[in-house]
Amino acid sequence: MTLKEKTAEKTRLLLSHQEDSRDPAGLMHCSDLLEDFFATISRMESEYLQAAMADWPAQSAHSD
Repeated sequence: MTLKEKTAEKTRLLLSHQEDSRDPAGLMHCSDLLEDFFATISRMESEYLQAAMADWPAQSAHSD
């Protein structure tokens, strides 16, 4: 589990334990959006790292 996933999980737990008598569904919706945001960021980070590692040998060959 990455730091971002841990942060998303902690935030989700905090929001799900809070009770807002005015709009409890609103908190869960916000939590869902935050989870989606962290999942998207994590996916984009993975894709970036994969692309960088795939290009790395080509860059090393040019520097020799």
